[in-house]
Amino acid sequence: MTNIVSIARREATLSVALAVLYLGGWWLSAYTVPPTLMLAGWPLWFVLSCLFNPLLFVMLCVLMVRYCFKTVALDGPEPDKQPRPEPGRESRRGEPS
Repeated sequence: MTNIVSIARREATLSVALAVLYLGGWWLSAYTVPPTLMLAGWPLWFVLSCLFNPLLFVMLCVLMVRYCFKTVALDGPEPDKQPRPEPGRESRRGEPS
């Protein structure tokens, strides 16, 4: 179980880091680009922060899931199963079987 926890912790850390990086990229593109710069009639800050950044980070998320995340089996090894009585054949308390 410890292996699953360490994998989950690593993947959560990567996800939070990517989210913080996205927020930083959005902030930089929205607040550091001069509002007078234009691209195809649109303000450059808008194109970068609302069009380019989301597309870039969707691709980064896909790459992170594909190459950094691992497939983990959530079902553990099955314990030895005891045979169950057939339906209708189980004995009740006080009744002879």
